[in-house]
Amino acid sequence: MKDITDPLRVKNMLEEFAHRFNTVLIIDGATLAVALADAYEAFFHSATKAPAVICCRCSPTQKAAVTEGIRKMTKKVTCAIGDGGNDVGMIQAADVGIGIEGKEGKQAALAADFSITKFKHLNKLFLWHGRLSYKRSASLSTFVIHRGLIISIIQAVFSILFYGLSMPIYSGLLALGYSTIFTMFPVFSLILDEDIDVQRALNYPPLYKTLQLGRELNVKIFLAWVWASVYQGAAIMLLSLTMFDNSYTNIVTITFTALIFSEMLNITTQLNRVHYLTVVSIGCSILSYMLVIIFLRSQINTSEITLKFLYKVVFMTIISWMPIHLVKIAIKKFTPTEEEKIMHGAKHPEELPKDLEFDNLV
Repeated sequence: MKDITDPLRVKNMLEEFAHRFNTVLIIDGATLAVALADAYEAFFHSATKAPAVICCRCSPTQKAAVTEGIRKMTKKVTCAIGDGGNDVGMIQAADVGIGIEGKEGKQAALAADFSITKFKHLNKLFLWHGRLSYKRSASLSTFVIHRGLIISIIQAVFSILFYGLSMPIYSGLLALGYSTIFTMFPVFSLILDEDIDVQRALNYPPLYKTLQLGRELNVKIFLAWVWASVYQGAAIMLLSLTMFDNSYTNIVTITFTALIFSEMLNITTQLNRVHYLTVVSIGCSILSYMLVIIFLRSQINTSEITLKFLYKVVFMTIISWMPIHLVKIAIKKFTPTEEEKIMHGAKHPEELPKDLEFDNLV
């Protein structure tokens, strides 16, 4: 479509194009101005159905208008990529803007959400960094929910077993320390986790598409973590009352120690690869808890901490943690993800399921 200024003709041509298949829409700036002014819905209806749309000789305002229109009409996340000052409007109108530093300067790069030096770096930005960012954020979100819920379950079970007692089981100092000192760094170490190496992520681009299935963060995953929190919280509280004779007077020491150890084990279960910083953060968390036991004896009763006490706490921790770990192992064994199939099974594209077959793009 070139040099067409009649709105009716533009509408007719767009309607005709909408009934074609596997056809690329090519439109110049003059015709695009008419389409945006007098055939807005028809243009975007046709454009979003086409496999590709090429807009030639467009103004910066038109680029931004097209980006904004696609975002509004499709209700999907848009990404704009540009390397010059005339792409700034388009980059800012998109949900995600990527600027390329080039011969035209750094205007696009400075206005964008992400800046790269070469166009080929998009591969790594999307397939590696983008994919890991989503998976790590999902993992961190679910685990933070679990971390807060399990301590609430322990409080709820405590109140139920002791006839609706409204007294908090943990003091404010311990509750604060639980979320800010004892578990903060190990939990945030989840952002260092990698389920697949960078080379395989680049060699198998369809792995990025599997993120659209929403397997990492959905209602099913949320309910699974809720169930895990309920089980672990109830198990820690009930076992502490069953296994210790003077459990009421030492309920804080017993349950809080088991809770810290359980969270450390839960983090290792959640990881696909153990990073050295994860080990350091877990070690520092346990060390900080030991220091609290030594120096803040008003918060933790140390008179009952013996070798037998530690054996029982370790047993409680294993009982609360092991079923969750076994369920995860069983899921990996019987319903492995595409990433696990690649890392532990298929080494070449032809060995993958048919929905993951593709050409090597690297």
